[in-house]
Amino acid sequence: MLSPAETDLVRRDSAIPGLAVVFDPEAFVAAMRRSAPEADLRTAQITYVRYKPQAYCRVAYRLDLGGEEVDVDVRACRPADLASWLSDGQGAGGSRTPACGHMVHMVLEQCAVLVSAFPNDLKLPGLRHLTNADERKRLLAELLPGQPSLWQGELRCLRYRPERRYVAELRGADQSRALLKSYTSRSYKRSKRNAVAFESSELLRVARLLGCSDSRYLLAFEWLPGRLLLDLCLAPQIDCRAATATGGALAALHGQSPDQLECWTGEAAAADVVSLGSEIGFICPHLRFRADAMARRLAAELACAPAMHGAVHGDFSAKQVLVSEREAAIIDLDWACCGDPADDLGNFVAQLERYALRGELIPGRVELLKEALLEGYGRATNRPLPDRIGLHTAVGLFRRTRFPFRAREADWPQRTEALLDRALALFNTWR
Repeated sequence: MLSPAETDLVRRDSAIPGLAVVFDPEAFVAAMRRSAPEADLRTAQITYVRYKPQAYCRVAYRLDLGGEEVDVDVRACRPADLASWLSDGQGAGGSRTPACGHMVHMVLEQCAVLVSAFPNDLKLPGLRHLTNADERKRLLAELLPGQPSLWQGELRCLRYRPERRYVAELRGADQSRALLKSYTSRSYKRSKRNAVAFESSELLRVARLLGCSDSRYLLAFEWLPGRLLLDLCLAPQIDCRAATATGGALAALHGQSPDQLECWTGEAAAADVVSLGSEIGFICPHLRFRADAMARRLAAELACAPAMHGAVHGDFSAKQVLVSEREAAIIDLDWACCGDPADDLGNFVAQLERYALRGELIPGRVELLKEALLEGYGRATNRPLPDRIGLHTAVGLFRRTRFPFRAREADWPQRTEALLDRALALFNTWR
């Protein structure tokens, strides 16, 4: 059943007639049963939402299909866009009806809703080969020729974003492990380049690239040991040494000069926050003017900031760090680019601020962890800290205003407003 905020959103976005179906698991299940009564569809749960107002809405669902869990990508689009997607689906050889109890591709034409079941992903061609046992063995032998113990290994999905990326742990019978990533053609080129751009050092560990498949858009990385830094930050007892080590590792990454990284300019960052302000204003009409004003203030600061061309992670947070007894490893360099080092530092603090607003992190701990991170960073560089860390903390928190809606948190309008208010407070403090 839709909440009042979702009912209002559906009413205002008439360009996407299927919104009421994809936002409501019960309505979605009913529509699927009408179109495919032979499929034993029992329940459906939303795991993620990606929404572009008046254009499309993509919802990741987990279905109970005959007692088996199936991940599906559900897209509600404008009716005029339906034909182009169907053409793509036919070109990929996909069926549009359930087959053998497993959904491949389906179309709910009456509401312009499109359904694709894992692993039949039109933009991640490596998935179908990875999930077929026979094909996987051949593919892994090509991908990891020096590690036969992994050729018949088991896959465990760690993260899946339809038509964007799939990440899995590969574990062999002898407990050997590797990390596999499946990409789109465009993101594969950037990620492969970034995978060999950085080197491990005394303070920093990065995962070695073990193999690649240019035809299937797959990368295999070494499996790094350690605990996720975010888990340590949220633990009952705080230990700031991990954050200090992380600061040193980040400084080591920023100190490298890899070739051919893409550039993330202040102008691009400014355009991004203005677009986000418009998105938040549509999703939460009562925040429209505040979100737009905040976006424009942030954009003005970003656009006029001095151009910076240092190596940065691009999506740095406590979720991107593994801490062991000896070192800190920085993972997931897919979005590494040339930009402002303050962006990484500010984004790290912004994530902590969000967890504090959710009540999962004691507010006073945010400052302690921030100080520990900056202490390690400053000690490693032996230079003054980057300017504009406060600005990028506000930017990072503003970017997270879309997260409560995407994660379908029960009180997402209130949490969106809390994030916006905190971003404004941090910005005013920085200014």
